[in-house]
Amino acid sequence: MRRVVMIAVLLAVVSGCGAPDPGAATPAPVSSSASAEPSGIALPPRPREVRIDGIDPCSLLTAEQRAELGLDGRPVAYTSAHGLFGRAPSCSIRGSDPREVSVGLSVVADRGIEIFTAPGRVTDEVSSLTVAGFPAVLARPTLVRDFCSVDIDVAPGQLLDVQFAQGTRDQPIPQDQLCRDAQRIAEAVLSALLAR
Repeated sequence: MRRVVMIAVLLAVVSGCGAPDPGAATPAPVSSSASAEPSGIALPPRPREVRIDGIDPCSLLTAEQRAELGLDGRPVAYTSAHGLFGRAPSCSIRGSDPREVSVGLSVVADRGIEIFTAPGRVTDEVSSLTVAGFPAVLARPTLVRDFCSVDIDVAPGQLLDVQFAQGTRDQPIPQDQLCRDAQRIAEAVLSALLAR
């Protein structure tokens, strides 16, 4: 699957997030897929189910959260269509200050986190995280390094996909920073969802 290329094409140009909150998403004591057992990476159990059927991905961050995260662009809804998730309701949000970035949010209601935990399914470097107590994976592309994603296991067969990308080649952002920012956005998205 050419997940990396397809996701990069689908992401809209977005801007500006501040420094990440290092306590937002924390690594779980599980190794990356490169050194995991043949069965793939293991995730801790989710604390409860949070069904996302019918959720508008553009409603997952409040205006206040977007402002705090430096996302000053208008949320734009679209339907992603790529091999990994199939067709999923998605939203892109831009940010321009202090840097050009983009955020992509997808509500995947028909495929679960096993897309990432089964060995050989993705070419990204995948490691385990927890986000607000929910199991998640950090997917770090190895071919295209201008974005990073966090995928949160919210219910059986359902996940939230959060992608954070640099918005322009003129302002390159190190991938480690993109991954930290993806974790920060994931924490905000899940917090808003749990508060409903």
